[in-house]
Amino acid sequence: MVVAATISLTKRRREFLDQIWRQYQTTNLPVHYSDVAEAIGVSKWTAYDVLKTLESQGLLKRTYAVNENETGRSVVVFSPTEIADHLFKKERREISNQDEWEEVLNKVSELMENQQNLPLMDAINYILELMKHVEVKLEFCVYFLCVLILFLNSLGDSIKHLTVNMVNASEEAKVQLTVFVGAVVGMIIQSVGEELSPEMISLVQQFFDNVNQLNTAELDLLIEFIKQR
Repeated sequence: MVVAATISLTKRRREFLDQIWRQYQTTNLPVHYSDVAEAIGVSKWTAYDVLKTLESQGLLKRTYAVNENETGRSVVVFSPTEIADHLFKKERREISNQDEWEEVLNKVSELMENQQNLPLMDAINYILELMKHVEVKLEFCVYFLCVLILFLNSLGDSIKHLTVNMVNASEEAKVQLTVFVGAVVGMIIQSVGEELSPEMISLVQQFFDNVNQLNTAELDLLIEFIKQR
C-alpha cells in the first residue's frame, strides 16, 4: 500500500493531480485524460502518461466508461484515490495559544496589504495556493475569509459594509459565518463563473469542515476578523 506521507510529487505532477481532483469534486464523475489535457494545455497523450504515473503512485484509480459518441466503445477515465484526498484534505491541527493567533493575524494582515495592488484574480489565486499548505484549522479559515474579503473590497465600500453587516443577522457564530460566506461565494461564482467556481465549491466544503471543529472562542475570533476588515 502506498502511504501518502512517502509520496513525492513534482510540481508538474501536482498540477495534473490538482486539475483532475478539481474536476472530480465538481462532477463526482471519473475524468477523461483529454479533459485534463485541455484544461492544462498539453496533448492528450502527455496527460495520459502523467496520469498513469500518478496511478502508479496510488493517487489515481483507472476505470472505464462508455463513450457516448461511439456506441459500444469504452474510454479510460481516472478518479482520485483516498490517498489523493488525504493530500488535499489533510487533517489540520488546533491553534496552540494566543501568541500563535497573533502571529496568524499579523501574517494575514501583511498578506492582504501586499495583494491589494495586484489584479483581483491574481491575488485570490495566490492565497488559494498558500491555503494548500496551511496546517492550522483556524488559520485555514482566516485565509479563506481573506479571499472573500479581497473580493468584497473590489465591489466598493457600500456593498462590503452591507455584506459584513449581515453577520449581525444572528447571535450564533456558525450562522453568522454561514450567512457571510454564502453571500460572498454566491457573488464570486456569479462574477467569475467557471474560472474559479469548481475550486471554490471544494474550499467552501473544507472551510465548514474546519469550522465545525472549532470551539466557541475560535468562532468568535473569525467573526471579529470579518468585522475588523
